[in-house]
Amino acid sequence: MELLNVHDDQRRFQHLPATFGRLSFPAGTELPETEHEQDEVSFIHTGRMRAVSGGREYELAAGDVTFIPAGERHRAVVLEEVTLSYLLLERR
Repeated sequence: MELLNVHDDQRRFQHLPATFGRLSFPAGTELPETEHEQDEVSFIHTGRMRAVSGGREYELAAGDVTFIPAGERHRAVVLEEVTLSYLLLERR
């Protein structure tokens, strides 16, 4: 088992090609459109946000888990203060 400290902003696993992080955003934050080379899995802990990914719109809330494939463009607007954890998985 490899244990990461979830309070760090971003951590890499040593034995898995992945990066883990935890983020918080106040209501009204606009996350600009982006894409990356890794697959992304996000776990929404608190709050609500409206996201657009792959040309589709989603409303996300605490308890939701999302998957964004590598290369898919995505953006979001925070509706209520959001805390989330994410895992970026390197493609081999």
